[in-house]
Amino acid sequence: MIAGTQSRHMLHLELAAETLQQFSEVRFVAHGTSMLPTLYPGDCLTVKSFGPATPRCGDIVLCRRANEFRVHRIVSISNEGPATSYVLRGDALTDDDPPVSAGELLGRVTSLERRGKFFELKTEEKVHCRVLRFIVRRSKTVAAFLVRWHAIQVQISLRSRPPGSAQGKTQCT
Repeated sequence: MIAGTQSRHMLHLELAAETLQQFSEVRFVAHGTSMLPTLYPGDCLTVKSFGPATPRCGDIVLCRRANEFRVHRIVSISNEGPATSYVLRGDALTDDDPPVSAGELLGRVTSLERRGKFFELKTEEKVHCRVLRFIVRRSKTVAAFLVRWHAIQVQISLRSRPPGSAQGKTQCT
């Protein structure tokens, strides 16, 4: 059963990649904790193709390498030789990902929906966001606390909804 779920998940990601190449935007639910405290599991992410814009340091991007998709932040850009390469890293991780080419970047995460509220993501961040990322990157305990706190907030949000209400429910595929 797990293999079937993984196959379906990969098919969804492949369709998302193709959609970004043909059109401009996809939405999907985030999984994993590598982007804490910026993104939480269950957040609905909106990814837009770059179009004529070029990726910049600080952008959170969707990347495909081989059969793996990741949403990580661009931490450096290298223009050595004829091609540009991008180094990505999850906000909660200490190590960089191997460099990726421009062709492996599918789009920029522009906004997210969390507990029924929309948030625009900007490349420039406030100091307190960078400080919190620094702390999470160095403390598994803080990361675990944030995930648990988020889960509690989701439960509270679901309980406070009127019966039959779609408010607060993420409509994301």
